[in-house]
Amino acid sequence: MLRRLTLPAAVVAVVALMVFAMLPPGTRRTEPPPATTVRGAFHIHSDRSDGSGSIAQIARAAQEAGLQFIIVTDHGDATRAPDPPAYRSGVLVIDGVELSTTAGHYAVMDMPASAYPLAGTPQEVVEDVERLGGFGFAAHPGSPRSQLAWTDWDTPVNGLEWINADSEWRDEPRVPIARALITYLLRAPQSLATLLDRPESVLERWDALARVRPIVGLAGADAHARFGFSQRTDPDVSAVHIPLPGYTTVFRTFSNQVVLEAPLTGDARADARRITDAIRRGRVYSVIDALAGPGSLSFTARSGSRSAQMGDAIPIDGDVLLRASANAPPGTTLVLLQDGQRVHEVTDGVLETNGGQDAAVYRIEAYTSGAPGEPPVPWLVSNPIYAGLAPTPAARPATPEPVSRIPARTGEAAAEQGPLDTSVVQTGPLTDDARARAFAGDPAISWNMALSPGPPIGQFAAVAVPITGGLAAHDRVRFRVSASKPMRVWVQLRAPVGNTERWGRTFYAGPEERLIDLAFETFRAIGVTSSPRAPLHRVDSLLFVVDTLNTLPGTNGSLHIFEVGFVR
Repeated sequence: MLRRLTLPAAVVAVVALMVFAMLPPGTRRTEPPPATTVRGAFHIHSDRSDGSGSIAQIARAAQEAGLQFIIVTDHGDATRAPDPPAYRSGVLVIDGVELSTTAGHYAVMDMPASAYPLAGTPQEVVEDVERLGGFGFAAHPGSPRSQLAWTDWDTPVNGLEWINADSEWRDEPRVPIARALITYLLRAPQSLATLLDRPESVLERWDALARVRPIVGLAGADAHARFGFSQRTDPDVSAVHIPLPGYTTVFRTFSNQVVLEAPLTGDARADARRITDAIRRGRVYSVIDALAGPGSLSFTARSGSRSAQMGDAIPIDGDVLLRASANAPPGTTLVLLQDGQRVHEVTDGVLETNGGQDAAVYRIEAYTSGAPGEPPVPWLVSNPIYAGLAPTPAARPATPEPVSRIPARTGEAAAEQGPLDTSVVQTGPLTDDARARAFAGDPAISWNMALSPGPPIGQFAAVAVPITGGLAAHDRVRFRVSASKPMRVWVQLRAPVGNTERWGRTFYAGPEERLIDLAFETFRAIGVTSSPRAPLHRVDSLLFVVDTLNTLPGTNGSLHIFEVGFVR
């Protein structure tokens, strides 16, 4: 009997030794930051979308991980009113949303409900978020999954996720993933950390954008506590899944530390306002807590009599003197990056250097000994200080004045609609005498529409304006519009190509009159078309369309469209 047990016992012992040999190092403890620095997680999904836990369960997981705040970003279209900030299990819960665009996802905080669904191109979605006062981040820009990676860097996003937990494991070879799965039960956060490395392309993109305008970097937890075995969509709606990696584990892997001017007060609304304001200003750095924690970073600059911290712009008045220090484990190297290039580093000490008098963007990255990844993942990552750049948010380009203009045939406008939808069009002269004289022959369009209720099944209402001879001699459409309530409406070009093809883009309309001036080159193909750009010489209709992209079924409203013309 003893001999029978010896071999299995030996096998178990060998396996145990192998597992312990593969175990990643434990977390190295550091001195905590001051009480004015609060630790939290951004980009979290609950069971309201494709996460496995309720908000209450997620808050308890955050409390177990030592977080002080979380920002939940369930998938949605922004028509759901966000929950008011609240302390749950001692953790401040801030409600946001993750929006889908045609070129990736945009994770947004600090925004009220929208009157209509936010969707479409990144330019249109970011424009709406800005109008509503929100602040958004290009989510998982380094994802190897093309349907997730953010690809439109011409749109002025407010921030980006310099690292994303979901993206990091997806590009790893099978052997490291298998090793992490084996050691997960014993050291879960540390096992997840072994799958991290420095996301070179994303950081390069961040540094390049920061030379042009302020842009905030966060670490995105992308926590779902849900791994689907047959995931085909995002959000993941697969029926079969396991609740891994758990929320607590993800929250213990890495976090964001927000630098405030005073400690939290316990007033949820006031504290949420202070946290989101600090994030907007770039007063935040990221920590890979599974390597060492809780960690603390100070990064400042001085030039002449001016001083700056993370997120600030500082004018150059003599040399720019930079200083960084961290509560770090032995062997930690602080690295100063100037416009993305390593220019100075110090191990086990305070980094102090003279940056000279050239305009530049500075960031700090800190590396602990034995950090995983190839190249190694930084333990701490700061937000930038902008020296001599004084960047300001990107301004909208001025609308060019037309060189030539022909009026659209609005007097011949006709209604189009789905089988159960309503579209009623009336045309008539402008009521303003001065405009009526200036735009004689340009009847105004009064349009009442209603989409049928129920699930979205292709409801639409439209106004069609005929075009004779195409639009090859013009490059834009220009008009003025007001609406009974905020809405986003298509303007489309239709051509008798194939089974009739369309190209278009959307515009915002509200109660206040607005001038809309749209270049045809910005119109995108709708559905399958024979060419990505509209064949202007063959276009036979200008359409104004309301459909379920940006309008909920059952919605009704009216628009007043006038001074419609094609310009060059």
